Amino acid sequence: MAGKQVLTAKSILNCAHGGTVDLDPSQSWVRIEGREILVEPDTVNRPVKACPMATPTTPPCSKTVNADNGASFSELVKIDGHGLCMATATGMTDWSRLATTPYFVSSPAQDFVSVEGG
Repeated sequence: MAGKQVLTAKSILNCAHGGTVDLDPSQSWVRIEGREILVEPDTVNRPVKACPMATPTTPPCSKTVNADNGASFSELVKIDGHGLCMATATGMTDWSRLATTPYFVSSPAQDFVSVEGG
């Protein structure tokens, strides 16, 4: 089984409409190429910028509201008790206030470090 790449502060996550998730790593001591590694829950409750899906009754995605823990965070490799965020990370945004629009990783922005088996 191929490894899942680890996410860093330079990784790109997007809502399904094309907006970009604004990342802010919660830890700074472990890095890849000088970039902080993301850990649980760094993909949750993050602002979404430039989501184009606004309607007269529904505002655009403005933040991520949850994460699929099994797909998003490593159970095997942790930093200070928090699972590493992986390139398979996914969850939902607040679009339509029903948390029904997914976000996903467009680019892990690094090819050096991966976690085997999750």
